[in-house]
Amino acid sequence: MMDDAQKRTILRVGAGVIILLLALTLAEYLIGSVVAIWWGALALMAIAIGKAYLVVRHYMHIGRLFAGDEESH
Repeated sequence: MMDDAQKRTILRVGAGVIILLLALTLAEYLIGSVVAIWWGALALMAIAIGKAYLVVRHYMHIGRLFAGDEESH
């Protein structure tokens, strides 16, 4: 069972990831609406890969698939 400090840490990290995803989405929009040359597409691809990594890492809990059994059900 988690204590309050662990819960606060998890919530703080989750909120930080949401804010980072929001900022990256805003950057994607601005780059997509302003830049019309090939390096703009590279920047958009890099941002999309970064966002996908954050979503998979923090919200899909892929790491749990490879972790050992910490608790039995």
